[in-house]
Amino acid sequence: MKKFPYNRSDMKPSRRDFMRLGGAGLAAMMTARYGLPPVFAQSMDAIPAELHPGSPNNPRGWTTTLPPIPEGMPVEPPVTITGSRRGPWEFAEGDDIENSNFTRLNAAVTGIHWKLAFSWTDNQEEVLQKYNLAIASGDLPDFMETVPLQIYRQLIENDLVEDITDVWDAVAHPVWLKEPWGFGDGAAWQHAEVAGRKMGLPHTEQAAQNDKLLWIRQDWLDAVGMSAPTTVDELYAVAKAFVEADLGAGPPGSTIGIAAANNLVTWFSSLDPIFGAWGVMPGFWTPDANGDLQYNSILPEVKEVLSLLRQWYAEGLFAQDFFTLRPPQTAFRQIGGNTCGITMSPAFTALFGIPDSVANDPSARWTWTDIPTGPTGIKKKAWSNPVVDSVFCFRKGFEHVDLVLKQIGWWAELLQNPENRHHGFEGVDYYWQNDDGEIDPMGANLAPGYDSNKHIWGPPGTNGSAFTDPRFGTNAIKYRREVWGNTPADQRDAIMEGFLGGDDLSVMWDDATIFAVDRWELDGIRNHFTTFPTRTMERASASLDGLEAETFINIITGQAALDDFDTYVEDWKSGGGDTITGEVNDWWHGQM
Repeated sequence: MKKFPYNRSDMKPSRRDFMRLGGAGLAAMMTARYGLPPVFAQSMDAIPAELHPGSPNNPRGWTTTLPPIPEGMPVEPPVTITGSRRGPWEFAEGDDIENSNFTRLNAAVTGIHWKLAFSWTDNQEEVLQKYNLAIASGDLPDFMETVPLQIYRQLIENDLVEDITDVWDAVAHPVWLKEPWGFGDGAAWQHAEVAGRKMGLPHTEQAAQNDKLLWIRQDWLDAVGMSAPTTVDELYAVAKAFVEADLGAGPPGSTIGIAAANNLVTWFSSLDPIFGAWGVMPGFWTPDANGDLQYNSILPEVKEVLSLLRQWYAEGLFAQDFFTLRPPQTAFRQIGGNTCGITMSPAFTALFGIPDSVANDPSARWTWTDIPTGPTGIKKKAWSNPVVDSVFCFRKGFEHVDLVLKQIGWWAELLQNPENRHHGFEGVDYYWQNDDGEIDPMGANLAPGYDSNKHIWGPPGTNGSAFTDPRFGTNAIKYRREVWGNTPADQRDAIMEGFLGGDDLSVMWDDATIFAVDRWELDGIRNHFTTFPTRTMERASASLDGLEAETFINIITGQAALDDFDTYVEDWKSGGGDTITGEVNDWWHGQM
């Protein structure tokens, strides 16, 4: 399995390397170790200083290092490329999506000018409508951003998408595009690649974005005289003790042991690590002993977990209304309201939920640990696939795919190589400066790229996140700790000082993120069905999914007998599940 440049154990710079080498020496070492290509012939000296990001004129500022200009750029004469974009955006006065610091720098480096074909807000119906109108009118943009899979399927079936395989092979950057998009044995290309041909580009987010850790109130553990649980049995015992001690901030008897969302496998307050402790994951397709894909929701191990959760619910470990009133986006309120002492949620819980808890109760002390192991020693959770259910693609006949790929590689290197120090542009609207003109590290683009996403025509770009390296955020954290942390205090700029002096929750978030990403591919149960829905899925999935959700919740809450699971399995199979299984395996064996 391919690894990523900053994570190869045989190539990773050591702490001694970072301390021994300065900026130029570190860059040279990275070039040697990671196989970075030589600097191209063209020089960045041609880029006007006012277009550079960074803060070179501030007494406590920094200089951003721009990557070398790709070969053959900037193109002359310049080219104009149309594109679709997801909004909304905010710009400095006088700027817009076609004219901002980002597009001006991009034009100087590449010679590409971007023109908006159409946009939409974060609304599924609107994006479908816009793309369907473009298809019907025959007026597709040159470059199509975050194309939903159902639209992508239409484009493919009607031969409206440019095959970019050969251009990709010829010009895609080996380090900033090809290698990072090689993660997960090709998982990045599960949508963009069709019948072995690259028909688009992946939409990837951060590794382990939603991978779960076990977050727990340390002060509650101290109150009941227990340690953080390491097994499912210990988790039950601790949650039970929290409930019996009634440590929550609500009315008497309202303490919850474990926060649970009404979707059992979801992005926050999920129960997926409990299913994973039995080696299964509802909704996922995984290989069986014969090499076929099996639908996990009908496996007997799921029935065992449902029996356990049924017991936990009956004993008050979950909110009694979790199945109706606790979607993941509101389940975190149990954390902020201090009525609950445990949640199985991602690393970002340190900055989402816990800050509310501490604000409402300054004595609240949270900690995190690994997910619990099951009765046979299994420790698994839902693998957080960073590949989003959308793609970036080009209209059939578009002549400048090579230029766009070179642009993408240049921005990927600028944003994702922490050595470059891209933290945004000068000015309160471009991200690191507060209203008083002072450097504000919490507004800086240090992930890097969060705010830049809104303005770059990508990937990397789009209003949300889209990167080529799923580990970019973790690499940035490690770099700050290794390089910035070993910079003498009197030599640190304001951004370094601000982040190295982060509060406890920020440090906790960094620690949890590194841990989650380092365990990302080791502890995850992957869903191996990674293509368009089968024909029977399109027809029957809504009813089958509804049957599954209703059965599982009713069993947990005691509204249905445990043996109703067996009836569900029979109904699932006869209601189209057996046909779906055949279709899934026809695809699976055809693509192996």
